[in-house]
Amino acid sequence: MVSSNELTTALDAALVTARAEYRKAVIELATREAAKHTSADREPADVEQIHHARTRVIALDAARDELSQMIEEGAPLGSA
Repeated sequence: MVSSNELTTALDAALVTARAEYRKAVIELATREAAKHTSADREPADVEQIHHARTRVIALDAARDELSQMIEEGAPLGSA
């Protein structure tokens, strides 16, 4: 059985990785946008990568908060 500390550490590590991925996606998007010419027919920004990266950050952050709440409440953390 995995301890609450191990679960917390695992989510923390996943969140750090997701945030790094998101930051990388932000820089890549900004770089692509800076290279575009300003005009009325400018192509829309391709935000798919940054959207997915941000969604992972939000989901992992919410999971981390929920796990903390479960630990505080003393909820069972065994497999479902």
